[in-house]
Amino acid sequence: MITWMQKRKKYLVVTIWISTIAFVGAGFVGWGAYDFNSNRSTSIAKVGHRNISVQELNEKYSQLFSYYNNVFNGQLSEEKASDMGLQNLALDASIRDSLLLNFADDIGLSVNDDDIIKYIVSDSNFQKDGVFDEKIYKDVLRRSRINPQDFEKNLKRSILIEKLSQAIRVSANDDDISMMSAIFNMKDEVAFKIVTISDNEIVIAKDEMKKFWKKNKNNYMTEDKYKFGSIFIPNGDLKASDDVLKSYYEDNKDSYRNSEDKIKSFEEAKDLVKRDYALQENKTAALKRYTELKKGEVQTIEDISFFASKAPFDIENLNKLSVGDVVKPIIYNNGYIILKLNEIEKSKTKTYDEAKDEVLEAFKLEKEKEILDAKVKKEIADFDVKKASVASISRTDQKDIDGLDMLESGNFIDHVFSSTNKKGYVVLDNKAVIYEILEQKLLFDSLVSDKKLVSENIATLKNNELIKDLTNALQKRYKVEEYIKR
Repeated sequence: MITWMQKRKKYLVVTIWISTIAFVGAGFVGWGAYDFNSNRSTSIAKVGHRNISVQELNEKYSQLFSYYNNVFNGQLSEEKASDMGLQNLALDASIRDSLLLNFADDIGLSVNDDDIIKYIVSDSNFQKDGVFDEKIYKDVLRRSRINPQDFEKNLKRSILIEKLSQAIRVSANDDDISMMSAIFNMKDEVAFKIVTISDNEIVIAKDEMKKFWKKNKNNYMTEDKYKFGSIFIPNGDLKASDDVLKSYYEDNKDSYRNSEDKIKSFEEAKDLVKRDYALQENKTAALKRYTELKKGEVQTIEDISFFASKAPFDIENLNKLSVGDVVKPIIYNNGYIILKLNEIEKSKTKTYDEAKDEVLEAFKLEKEKEILDAKVKKEIADFDVKKASVASISRTDQKDIDGLDMLESGNFIDHVFSSTNKKGYVVLDNKAVIYEILEQKLLFDSLVSDKKLVSENIATLKNNELIKDLTNALQKRYKVEEYIKR
């Protein structure tokens, strides 16, 4: 593909742009039992005339893993992904894509080399000073362990779906814009009163708290506790010359990057290079000891116990280990640790004393709610708009209302504009706001300034629904065969 691009470089004109599909290191995923009949061993499903390969499914899984990992602030583990059913989500998403690809094929849409090149050369990830750079392109893919042919094949599928989306795209009409603008550019003048409770209003009776624990004790469980035997293989005092370390650095320098993604010099990375070289030299000894432990030729030396949430090192699929399993060497404290699972102390209900702090917190929240509800009912009956505070609010406001913080203000505003009632109340954690709408105004100036943004958002909503409806219809048109067990 790159050679083809070089021959036609002067004819390339960038006319479209798309974010290149992100392949991230979620790793290869095991997808259950396969059906090995015919050509099914290379596919996990067939939709219409298109097969879904294991590689395609893993790419989709990686994209979803990356998305949810960002949602969880980088804290998504494979175990949590499994609990979420991410494998099934990836399979469902791959099937939906294949339904759309079948339809695109049937209505005569296609993707040629020019299309792929336009997308690649316009991606800022592959540019230097705003111009496509072949070396950067190859380096990015190499660092991500992606074969260029696989990348371009995957990109081809994405472009075809994008072409289909553009072919059936609908725009927002004037009625849509007017209706949505009116919703988002309405300004309400509200009278409100904030109801709070103080700590001295909350009386905690020990017998009530125990009764609360008995009623909810299944909510207070210990974690599974894992008890391992271990063998530690330290790196030892490695005496490697600078020439040896420099050679190792040259072979692996792409792994040593600073915060700006630039490769560190040897001197900058030297300490890390020493550590990694020592680990490489020690790996053979660690694997040998691991094999000996599995065969029963050696015994563990030190016992280690921990709860799953407090594991001192990352153990893949911890919850799937069985007693007697030996875990492959894990990098730990300038060496490797090898673990053998001796016992799993299963989760059990905490005693009242063990759960006391958690019970107190939950019980206090329940008491707060009871007291707050009672106060709100009384205050509503006596609510007088003439004695209340007054504020002007709109859906797009991002401001603190007197007596509320930014988050509380946002939740209050959302409630007022989502409710069909002129008056009511909303509970915000340990306080409540009683309100009554006094007046509504339509902000005509905002209608004009926001028209483009509103139009774009409506079009996005309409097209998302259109694709969803189309996919549902295509499920009846194309046969879907799955070759793996969910």
